[in-house]
Formats: sequence, C-alpha cells, structure tokens
Amino acid sequence: MTGAPLPDRLDTARLTLRPFRMEDVERFVPLIGDWEVARWLARVPHPYGPEDGRAWVALAARNRAERVSLDLLAVLIKDDGRPVGGIGVILADGEVGYWLGRPHQGIGYGTEMLRAVVPAAFALGLPRLWARIAPDNHRSRRVLETVGFTPQGAADHYELTAGRWRFLTQETA
Repeated sequence: MTGAPLPDRLDTARLTLRPFRMEDVERFVPLIGDWEVARWLARVPHPYGPEDGRAWVALAARNRAERVSLDLLAVLIKDDGRPVGGIGVILADGEVGYWLGRPHQGIGYGTEMLRAVVPAAFALGLPRLWARIAPDNHRSRRVLETVGFTPQGAADHYELTAGRWRFLTQETA
C-alpha cells in the first residue's frame, strides 16, 4: 500500500463521504442502532447507543491516524448533511463493510457509496477489495455485484481486484 494520504472527502451525485465526527453521533446512532440494520453487521453491537457511537468515532479517528482503516460517513449533499449510512475499508487486507439506515435503503445509496470508495482504495495501492455478506442479504449481494465484485468460492465471499476494476471502468468509459 502506498503512503498516499487518505481522502478527507469523496463526493458523488447525491452524497458526500467524510470522516465521522462527534457531532454526528446523535444523528447516525438511531440509523445503525435499528435492529433491521444492525442484524446484518458482524461487528456492530445491539442495542447500539450514543456511548457506542462516541466510541466508534474515536476509534475511526485513531484508525485513520494510524492508517488502519478508512471509515467514512455518507451524508446527503442537497440536504442538511443528514447521515444515510457508513462505509469502511480495512487497509491491511482490503475488507469492505457498509451499512445504510432503513429510510435510505433501496434507492441506490449503497452502490453510490461503494463506487466512490473503490477507486480511492485502489489509489492507496490495495490490490483487491473483498466483502463477506450474510447468505440471505440479497440487497448487499446486489450492491456488490452491481459495482463489479464477484463471488469467490463460498456464496458469502465477494472480491474485486484492481485489474478487474480498471477493465470495468474502461468498458464503461
């Protein structure tokens, strides 16, 4: 992985992805704390309260400073900066994880977030990205496949290499 700086902000048509901040806690905790969101996430406790949110913001900042992970909160651009979800990449091995609050699911934000993070992660020198999903999480499967991830062996493991990404983006250019 290169020593390139981690991005401070990624913009899409509808979203801005930026580091989590303490002032975000009261707005993202109800989203990720919803059981229908948390149940799909391997590393999120339930119930999830403000103390968990503050601990997460502190950990994400520390991980960023130490180049352990790139964790970003997705907020609506044309709104009051309301959070819709989050996405992160573990920089040691390229594992990707993401979540969306229930009111923001099913309208393309997950795909939009992932499409923004993939080139940023590859620009940091990661050779591949991967994600593991619950076998019955059909929405997450659709997001990964739409972006170009392919199943690898087990039905719950998806991968996208930098080479495949370059090929896919050349095909759509």
